[in-house]
Amino acid sequence: MRTRSRLALAGAALLVSGAGYLFLFEPEYSGSIRAGAGARPLVFGHRGFGNYAPDNSLVAARMAMEAGLDGVDMDGQRSRDGELVIFHDLSVDRLTSGTGRVASHSLAELRALDLGPKYGHDFKGAFVATFEDVLAATHRKGILMVELKVPGLARTGLEERAVELVKTHDAFAEVYFSSFNPVVLWRLKKLDPRIHTVFIFMDTNWNPELRKEIKKGDEVDLPWVVRQEWIRRALRKIVKPDLLSVNIEVAPGVAERLISKGWPIFLWVPETEPAVRAAIAKKPYGVISDEPQLVKTIRDGGVR
Repeated sequence: MRTRSRLALAGAALLVSGAGYLFLFEPEYSGSIRAGAGARPLVFGHRGFGNYAPDNSLVAARMAMEAGLDGVDMDGQRSRDGELVIFHDLSVDRLTSGTGRVASHSLAELRALDLGPKYGHDFKGAFVATFEDVLAATHRKGILMVELKVPGLARTGLEERAVELVKTHDAFAEVYFSSFNPVVLWRLKKLDPRIHTVFIFMDTNWNPELRKEIKKGDEVDLPWVVRQEWIRRALRKIVKPDLLSVNIEVAPGVAERLISKGWPIFLWVPETEPAVRAAIAKKPYGVISDEPQLVKTIRDGGVR
């Protein structure tokens, strides 16, 4: 009985120490991204070129590169026939003249949809593009970060297609795949450990601003578990992302603590001058914004 009690105590101690390590301890960053000391934060255009071009369009990516941005942040989904297309909403209604879910359209049907007219400003010809199209446009000009939208745990084949295209174009250094879904990041690393992954997180679910730009019925709730920093701490150890993309409204001290541990962090999405200055002051790896030119100007010493 005494031996059994000792074993039970030892097992309990191991469980407590293991849980403490997973959920409480924040180790130093040991991933593959290395920023030089004092390096300026990278500036990425949100959804391409932020407020200055149609959402997630090929023309937006080109404009961002021509404006001297370091990269673009865009969104990727699976078409009905399995292609990786660049599009934000789950449905095409808000951003194009079409209707229905992205996943219910073939690539040919999606390519026929123009993102320009609903953006306005006399934009036309900003047709829905594939990941491969945008990769070709940004090749050797900047980093292409693509959020893979895979709600739930079921396999869709999107991760396999994404990795296949990066391998085909030998674009490991210039492509980052991001996701709110840690399972997606885990699968990407299993498929090829050379893929750069980015864990996106925020502390809240839907807010009024987000709801304004999403078709009713397209909301995908952010699970409670990934909105808790103590659980995310464990997920980071298990999934081992290369970078983090942190909403600027996360609880005070979270981003600062992670940066102090060496994590390369993107902060998103500051838009006003005070918010941009506050983000840059944290010395992140990068900033993603709908006002990327403002961020670039402030980073480079302009605007007083």
